[in-house]
Amino acid sequence: MNILRRFLAQEKTTGRPAGRKYGPGQRDALTGAVNKTTFQKIVENALTGEHTHGCLLLVDVDCMKEINENFGRETGDHVLQNVFATLQENFRDDDGIGRLSEDSFGIWIEGIDADQVSGIRRRIAVVNDKLLHGAANLPKVTLSAGAALGESGESYKEICKQAQKVLHRVKEGGRCGCEVYTN
Repeated sequence: MNILRRFLAQEKTTGRPAGRKYGPGQRDALTGAVNKTTFQKIVENALTGEHTHGCLLLVDVDCMKEINENFGRETGDHVLQNVFATLQENFRDDDGIGRLSEDSFGIWIEGIDADQVSGIRRRIAVVNDKLLHGAANLPKVTLSAGAALGESGESYKEICKQAQKVLHRVKEGGRCGCEVYTN
């Protein structure tokens, strides 16, 4: 019976069948997103393929510490679940979404190149709009995002550094936005 309850709870949390691609040890227990280790492997595996290119998007929930302090940890957990669900709704099923830390997610968008980068900014703007005007029972939140393009042979760590660099600029510039790393 416990296995069935866990399966149904995970299916409800992720909006997708539990274990479809990744088992419980590869998923974040709260949100259902893949965990940090699994996410890194997804990106590394993609970058080892021939003629592969894509975009690593690092997404940070703005003011999460304040939400936890002002509304409590349980509400903060619901906010994180809502953020993940909103990201899932606005990215393709094939895009890998992982929870990287307490208040941050990573998204690997395979097949995207420099000509399609403006679409990432638009998606983050749509997600922010939904988070600001969505769930009436949750505090309003926004996301800051940094993106970096990668291709076969590049390292996850280097692409991640590039995305973190521009994410930091978004945070310093007032949050609630997205910037893409360019050389």
